[in-house]
Amino acid sequence: MTWMTLLGIALLVWVLYDLVTGKVWLHRAYHRSEEPAGYWLTMGLWFLVALSCFYWGGGL
Repeated sequence: MTWMTLLGIALLVWVLYDLVTGKVWLHRAYHRSEEPAGYWLTMGLWFLVALSCFYWGGGL
């Protein structure tokens, strides 16, 4: 496994943790209950970054 694959797995775990807690960080915290649009856009961004690690790093 490459380090990019490990990074992608770690980021996916982080995304799952943020889904459970309802809070995600970009440059500040976004709470799902207070700012749903900002929360979901940031979650989408982190998810795309995590997926890009698998494509850029050569996959599993």
